Amino acid sequence: MKKWPIVSLLIVCLTVVLTACGNTEKAKQDQEPEKSVQATTEQPSVSKVEKMTIQAPAGISIAAPLYKMIDDKSLLEGAEDVEFLTWNTPDELRARISGGQVQVSAVPTYVGANLYNKGVDIQLVNTLIWGILYFIGPEGEAISWEDLKGKTVHVPFKGDMPALVFQYLLQKNGLDIEKDLTVEYTATPQEVVQLLAAGKAQYAVLPEHTASLVIAKAKKEGIALQKSMSLQEEWAAATGKAPRIPQAGLVVDKALIQEHPETVALLQAKIEESIQFLKDNPEAAGELLASYQEGLDPTFIAGLLPYLNIEFVTAQEAKEELEFFFEQLASLSPDIIGGQLPDDDFYYEP
Repeated sequence: MKKWPIVSLLIVCLTVVLTACGNTEKAKQDQEPEKSVQATTEQPSVSKVEKMTIQAPAGISIAAPLYKMIDDKSLLEGAEDVEFLTWNTPDELRARISGGQVQVSAVPTYVGANLYNKGVDIQLVNTLIWGILYFIGPEGEAISWEDLKGKTVHVPFKGDMPALVFQYLLQKNGLDIEKDLTVEYTATPQEVVQLLAAGKAQYAVLPEHTASLVIAKAKKEGIALQKSMSLQEEWAAATGKAPRIPQAGLVVDKALIQEHPETVALLQAKIEESIQFLKDNPEAAGELLASYQEGLDPTFIAGLLPYLNIEFVTAQEAKEELEFFFEQLASLSPDIIGGQLPDDDFYYEP
């Protein structure tokens, strides 16, 4: 009878051990489904495009966030090789896109619409530049639209967006471009800069960065110039819309979108990151961008960045403003967008 307490003790110990083993096994079983879920949510590998060629205008505007991506080599996550080209005239830009020489192009938005309506297989993926047009005149001289009567104004790119926006605003303010003033056109903004800095012209319409550049250049020559009017503010006054113009963005070859959607998504993400870098780190951005722009001082570039009106807006989000902008340009020259508004497929949707 004295042996029973020992036997009872052994039974209790055995029960505790078996229960512990059962709990351990149950814990393992509970963890296994979590491991399975984790395995199924791993990100798929990106199918890289063999080569991505990107083009942007020479200068500091829409090219700024692209320079950041090129410097970081961040697009190599989605492409085996990345080539960057600059364009100097809208004709050069159009020829490369139509000829299939590039997959990604930083363009005036109306150029994208025009090419799309002419059958070029592209889509607008975003709008990045929201108005960088300024009227340049002598420092200290207040300028109104009425004051432009009898004046000679130099404007780059006859028949293209800067000229048409200026013509549209003249019309909205009751001026006849043929009778009330003289407009002298040049092939590039750089030609206007040279004329103003040499004292051979007094008034001009220029985009950034050339608007700020000419003021600095002319000052060295003893000529004081200023940004007399923001055409973005004048656009708002004339249209009742916000003081911004959906001026430029990126168009992408549709084959790239269809065959490598992950690469296009990567491009969008990296562009947005680059723009945030430019805003948060103007001094560092000035140093970086100066390495791609011969003759431009990093301090000048850092001071310029807030005036570039860079904002990442997807094509779908910008669609309403883009269509209004296109309609106003087309009221003066329907051919500027290819004769009609682009249909919905022009606006990229992931």
